[in-house]
Amino acid sequence: MIFEEAAGVLHFKQQKEAAQGQLKKTQDNLIRINDLVKELEGRLEPLHEQSSLAKEYKFQKAGLDKESKSLLAFEIEDINKQKEDVQKSADKNKILLSKLDAEVKESQDAVSKKRAEYQEIRDEREKVQNELLKLGQQLSDLNANLQMAEQSRQFDDATKIEYQNQVETLKKSLVELNAHLDNLQKDQASLKKQQAVLQKKRDKLTGELSENPEELNKKLEDCRNDYIQLLQDQAAVNNQVINLNTELKRSKADTTYQSNDVAKQLTEAKAELEKLRTEGKNLTAKRKDKNTAFAETNDQSKELNEQIRRLQETVNDERNKLEKIEARHEALINIQKRHEGYYYGVRNVLNHLSDFPGVIGAVGELLTFPAELEAAMTTALGGGVQDLITDSRNSAKNAINQLKRSRAGRATFLPLDGLRQYTIPQSTVTTLKSFNGFKGIASDLVESKTDHNITAAINYLLGSVVIVDSIENAMAISQRIGRYRIVTLDGDVVSPGGSMTGGQKNLRNNSPLQTATEINQLEQQIKSLTSSFKEDQAQLKALVDQSVEVDKKLQELHDSLQEINQTINETAISFQNQEKEVKRLQDANTLYESRVKERNDHIVELQKQIADANDKQTLLSKQGEEKKSRMNELQSRIKNFNNLSKRVQSELSKLDPQIAVFANKLENLTVQEKDKRNQIDNNQKQAADLKEKLASLNQNGELSVKKNADLKNQKTKIKQKHEELQNRLNELSLQLGQFDAQINQLDQVASRNYDLRKDAAIEQEDYSVKIAKFNSLIDQRLETLRDDYALTFEAAIAQAEGKNDQETRDKLAKSVKLHRMSIEDIGPVNLDSIQEYEDVKKRYDFLNGQQNDLLKARDDLEKSMNELDEEVKSRFKATFEAVAESFKKIFPLVFGGGKAKLELTEPNNLLETGIEIIAQPPGKKLQRLSLLSGGERALTAITLLFAMLQVNPVPFCLLDEVEAALDDANVTRFAQFLLKYDLKTQFIVITHRRGTMKQADQLYGVVMQESGVSQVLSVSLKEMKNKNGVK
Repeated sequence: MIFEEAAGVLHFKQQKEAAQGQLKKTQDNLIRINDLVKELEGRLEPLHEQSSLAKEYKFQKAGLDKESKSLLAFEIEDINKQKEDVQKSADKNKILLSKLDAEVKESQDAVSKKRAEYQEIRDEREKVQNELLKLGQQLSDLNANLQMAEQSRQFDDATKIEYQNQVETLKKSLVELNAHLDNLQKDQASLKKQQAVLQKKRDKLTGELSENPEELNKKLEDCRNDYIQLLQDQAAVNNQVINLNTELKRSKADTTYQSNDVAKQLTEAKAELEKLRTEGKNLTAKRKDKNTAFAETNDQSKELNEQIRRLQETVNDERNKLEKIEARHEALINIQKRHEGYYYGVRNVLNHLSDFPGVIGAVGELLTFPAELEAAMTTALGGGVQDLITDSRNSAKNAINQLKRSRAGRATFLPLDGLRQYTIPQSTVTTLKSFNGFKGIASDLVESKTDHNITAAINYLLGSVVIVDSIENAMAISQRIGRYRIVTLDGDVVSPGGSMTGGQKNLRNNSPLQTATEINQLEQQIKSLTSSFKEDQAQLKALVDQSVEVDKKLQELHDSLQEINQTINETAISFQNQEKEVKRLQDANTLYESRVKERNDHIVELQKQIADANDKQTLLSKQGEEKKSRMNELQSRIKNFNNLSKRVQSELSKLDPQIAVFANKLENLTVQEKDKRNQIDNNQKQAADLKEKLASLNQNGELSVKKNADLKNQKTKIKQKHEELQNRLNELSLQLGQFDAQINQLDQVASRNYDLRKDAAIEQEDYSVKIAKFNSLIDQRLETLRDDYALTFEAAIAQAEGKNDQETRDKLAKSVKLHRMSIEDIGPVNLDSIQEYEDVKKRYDFLNGQQNDLLKARDDLEKSMNELDEEVKSRFKATFEAVAESFKKIFPLVFGGGKAKLELTEPNNLLETGIEIIAQPPGKKLQRLSLLSGGERALTAITLLFAMLQVNPVPFCLLDEVEAALDDANVTRFAQFLLKYDLKTQFIVITHRRGTMKQADQLYGVVMQESGVSQVLSVSLKEMKNKNGVK
């Protein structure tokens, strides 16, 4: 659009578009006028032909109307008499049918009542079965609880025996410990006496030496005493080490703590307990799944029973409906076989077709068409439905002679080799197809049911009849094409002369066509219902079989649930027993571990004492060596004095170790006494705990006995109730069998009554069909009198001439037929054809002149448009080349480098071509405008604007923030370029960029110092620059 404005070709394009619009309108007008001219050309010749037949038609029509009125009145009177006779028989049969209806209803009510009682008993049986299931579950739970209680009692008894054995063991151990303690006390007393004797003897020896006055001897004595004390201490320590090592070996050698069988048993018991817990969880989950499956299967069983009930009702309804439709179908088939609904003569020919060689059949029996066209075809054929088709004129002549000879009435024959076929020209058919609601030509919408080629008869009867959907569309077609008979789907008619026939038709006139159509519809319904009935029966059987399978599955699930419940109860008992066993082993293991801990702690303590004793022994040995050295020194100094005390010292050296040994033994005995007393306290504590547990077990045993008694009482009551319900279930099952037999017997009675009622209904249907046929025949004739002649039956019978007998009616029918044949030979006529022909000719001449004017105008417009196209191409090409050259030069100036060019997308089609901008900013590759950044695209667009202004300057240009996306350097370059063009073009720039404002000659701004009050300010930068001497 920008390049077109720059080239000055936009105005030319707009002129071309306006010319194209005018050309399109001219072309549309030409098409419309051509259609009208062709349509009028097709009407001129037929109108001329119709006008010559109008007078002949009026003469034949007058004779036809007179004799048709008399014939219709006589036939109505005769048909009414036949109807009265049939009505009497129908009334008698209706009374019988009412009686049979009452009997059928009574038998069906009895069956329904019995079925309701049967269902009540079945529901009660299901309820009893559910209660039995619950009681069975309760019995299973009680048996499990009893078994669990018994096993718990046995386990408690075993535990009590074990606890009692442990108490006895502890008692024996206490006796042994007390005896050992007494022995230790006796040994301790004996050692104390012996120690006292030795100490007394030592004191005596020491007294002998104390009388020595010499100081040196005193020091020696002190040193010797210290040495002896060290020897005693060393001996005591040695004895302690020996005793401690002995005790350590004994403790380590004690086999009681070598292996822990209890821990192993506890591990195995815990594993068994976990196994039972897992098994219980799995069984519980399995029972949950089974319960879910049982509930779902039970719901499925109920749903199946409900589906069976509903489907059984559907099957019964379908059976009843099918029987009614079959009865109606059979009645109509009988009517069709007897050819009821046909005239007397036609019926005689059809009933004795072998006596009439060459007769193919009646039109009503040989044609078929869609059901939606029934009313239209019935109206279109009219009395022609009674016509008989023959293979030749000779066959028709022979058939007429045979009817005369046998006095079998009259009939109209259509010889295939002598009929005039009516068709509508293809051009007219093409025109008809353009109208809304057009369905087709009647002859094209029917099909033949015979192997004979009866196209001639079909064209004769329906070749000039047009079928449309509504009276409105029929009127629209008649206004354009009024030469043919137009019939709607509702049976309304627009005749060629302009007359219109329509209104409410009798819905049950039982014409041959309607009978055949209804038979076809009933056959389709029977086929559909039979298929549906069989499918429903098969589905019902499948549902019953499925219900049996579901009930079987339900029983299997019930048995499986009982088995799982039994297993769960057994597992629960085993689990409880195993829990008690684990608890017992845990207590035993705790006791064992406590003893092991005490023993280990004792061993550690002994090892510590041994280490301390060894350290002390080493220290004493060192001190002894020092004392001995000191004594040797003193002895050397008191050599003489030593001889005196040698004997005493010898004896003391013997006594001191003995005294030290006795002291060590006493200390060991004290330690052992303390240990035994601790063991006695522990055993007494364990015995007390076991006695408490025994008391708790005895108390639990009493509660268990009471609980077992309660459970046994509950079990007895549930068993009694279970037996009662089982007896009730047996009674209900017996009643169901009896009711089933009674229902079958009642079904047979109901079926027999229904068959009788069906026969009566079929007979009543036959009567109804006959009466309906008579009513239809009467209505058809009354309708004809009313619609065609505007007469009532009374007026028509009053105008009729002659006696109403068969001979008179045959004569009138023959005369009517002759008149109709004459009219049919004439064919469709248009009484207004002469005036219509003149009007059409005048309009045809006028439209020819209009057509020539439009052709000349179209040629002139096409020539002008070609001239405009050449001018646009020339100007656009010149402008594009100039702008492209300018753009190529300006781009490196604006960008400070780079290059760019403009290319045509379609150089060979300058009227429709587009323009592609390809640019290469400095430092980048050559690429299309869409691939550039936002700032680069903006600056490229500005460059293109400068190129256009250079080629085609404009006096005034408004720029609205076009440089907003540019950086400061490009903004400055942009503003400087504006200055280069301001000599030829005045620029008004809306901007917020400082670089652009600096280059402006005049600045304008809007401020608002007060609310709602704005003020415009302006600054002339050019004047300020001149004043300040700035360039």
